[in-house]
Amino acid sequence: MRKRRREAVALERWQVVQTALQEGMSEAARQHKRARSTVQRLVRRWEQRGMEGLCNQPRGPQQPIGQQVQELIVDLKLGQPGRSCEKIRRLMEELGCPVSRQTVWRVLSERGLARVQEREPLRRFVHSQPNDLWQLDLMEDESTAAGKVHLVAALDDHSRFCVGAKFVRRKGEVPVLGALAEFLGRWGLPEAVLTDRAVMFFGTQELPSGMTTYQMALDALGVRAAFAAPYKPRTKGKVEKFFSFVQRDFLDEVRDQVRSLEDLNGRLSQWLQWYNQQRPHASLAEGAPARHYRASRRSAPENLESVLAVEQSRRVGRDSHISFRGKRLAVPPQYLGQRVWLRLLGDHMTITANNRTIAQYSVANL
Repeated sequence: MRKRRREAVALERWQVVQTALQEGMSEAARQHKRARSTVQRLVRRWEQRGMEGLCNQPRGPQQPIGQQVQELIVDLKLGQPGRSCEKIRRLMEELGCPVSRQTVWRVLSERGLARVQEREPLRRFVHSQPNDLWQLDLMEDESTAAGKVHLVAALDDHSRFCVGAKFVRRKGEVPVLGALAEFLGRWGLPEAVLTDRAVMFFGTQELPSGMTTYQMALDALGVRAAFAAPYKPRTKGKVEKFFSFVQRDFLDEVRDQVRSLEDLNGRLSQWLQWYNQQRPHASLAEGAPARHYRASRRSAPENLESVLAVEQSRRVGRDSHISFRGKRLAVPPQYLGQRVWLRLLGDHMTITANNRTIAQYSVANL
């Protein structure tokens, strides 16, 4: 069995080498989804030793590791069962006990603690260019020391680059569209955005598809609104997998430590730098997402926030106040009895009358 496996690996590598010799290193890396340095190494091994050089080489004797190091690896796993071998390897390095990922896996396997990887979908589709499609979703109801939060995130389908992620207090179109405005403002406009069929995106019988604020905003921006097929969660598999990774690699490490929503988002921003710039991804030939992503050529318009803002109407009461989320908000007395418009995006509210701004509020704590 091992011999057949060894021969199959060598044959697969020979196909990479053959492409490199005929069409060049870069084309071989692209076709076979390998890093260019890997292709160069395989060609060098073939030139030096032929097909034998492409076979897996037998490992030397494993160096024994101390009992204390083994127990530390096990403790790190038991402390957070969702930790991957790579996460534990990084933590061990931070603790001054560097070990390889293979060593971590071996120790955990001997104790029956190695996490079995989820099977990849049988059919995978990846868009050919950055910004062809973003996947946007909401991870709901996560408990932290700073209270319950929800995570809005968008992932580029081609590169797995996270174009934005932000924890918010409320779930609904106002905070979600506010986060989306930040993502679009930073990276520009994609060709399409894929979401599930939640009411705020897709609409209801009372608010037909095509009439949600989200859909009208994307239409105004020249971005196609795409929706996942009903009862097929794998359509959004990349962002769902990203959420699972956020939970076990980031959130489980900090949820009991954060002091505020701002603290949580600050830590998330640092973690995203690592995820986008450094974390190797198996689907990217072990390259980091940033190596495969570039900002869109279509920059967001200056009126982006007004396009994405959710509008609501209120009548000014006799006390020159309007009602919002059970609170009374003051407006200038000359608008008493008149109808005014609330433009909501993220944590910000602008109140207008006759196309003039008459008041502004932060709604973060309302």
